[in-house]
Amino acid sequence: MPLDQDDGITPDFIQEKNKLENRPIHLYTLYDYDGLGNDLRFAAYDQDVVFDSKTYQKFPIRHDFVGENTSGEVDVLKIQISNISREIQSYLETYDLRGKRVSVTTVFANLLDDPTTFRQDTYYIDSYGANVETVEFNCTSKFDLMKTELPARKFWRNYCGWKFKSVQCGYAGAETHCNKTFQRCGELNNKTRFGGFPSIPSRMVYIS
Repeated sequence: MPLDQDDGITPDFIQEKNKLENRPIHLYTLYDYDGLGNDLRFAAYDQDVVFDSKTYQKFPIRHDFVGENTSGEVDVLKIQISNISREIQSYLETYDLRGKRVSVTTVFANLLDDPTTFRQDTYYIDSYGANVETVEFNCTSKFDLMKTELPARKFWRNYCGWKFKSVQCGYAGAETHCNKTFQRCGELNNKTRFGGFPSIPSRMVYIS
């Protein structure tokens, strides 16, 4: 469960995420890794990415999506990054990264010139380890470490979180019922305002 979220959920972002063929780009930032205010930035992409005047280095990196937790506990976000070059391991050996802030920013290739269009979730490193191939960071929210419960918003793949005919929904037609599915949104010709996230892999849900 992320501590905070800089939504950046503009109409352009909503339109792009609803394109099933449009895969998001994940950008990762490790803040103040050395205690001197310097950050590390990586992009899970086939080339370096410049977003909001910041350059993210292309790197083999991925994260496990947050799954729905029926017990109400905060899930751990696992970030895995290649250790083949030993570049990342050198940081582990030099600095103590526990408690450092990490953000995962979701953008789209055709909207990189719009710094207002993004989704960002923030976590903190709880523990980490490395082998010859991979470095893995276990991240959680800082409030989880403090045993503090926060209200959560869930981001479903095929379920809209907006109230029907609300400002976020934007539907102003004559229909009086919506089951909040992507299919129903299409029937109402309102897909661009769909409040779910069709690009999320099947059976996954983001909690923020």
